[in-house]
Amino acid sequence: MTTGGTVEGIGDNKEFTVTAISDVTLYFNATTSASDTATARYFDHGALVKAFAFRPNQTIQIVSINGLTMTDPITIVKDSVYAEKLDTPSVFKMVVRTTVANTHIRLRIRTR
Repeated sequence: MTTGGTVEGIGDNKEFTVTAISDVTLYFNATTSASDTATARYFDHGALVKAFAFRPNQTIQIVSINGLTMTDPITIVKDSVYAEKLDTPSVFKMVVRTTVANTHIRLRIRTR
């Protein structure tokens, strides 16, 4: 984060491509993006998330949040925006599933 703002005030954005049809775990309050792998992505700030917005170029699904598997995954249709805002920052981990290889995911988060 550059001088003049904090992740708490500004939020963060992460863009990545998932080359295979797979589940990818997103860690919001973990280590650094230097630890990114094909199936694990890390945000650099280590804070709980209050609001998020996905913008994928292919259809994806949110399979679980904070280790709680959804009864039915939340489907996010390609080239659309899916956003949620919670009352308090509480999301530390999320699993998304791609449905098409080479899916590009853009994810904007806010921590307050």
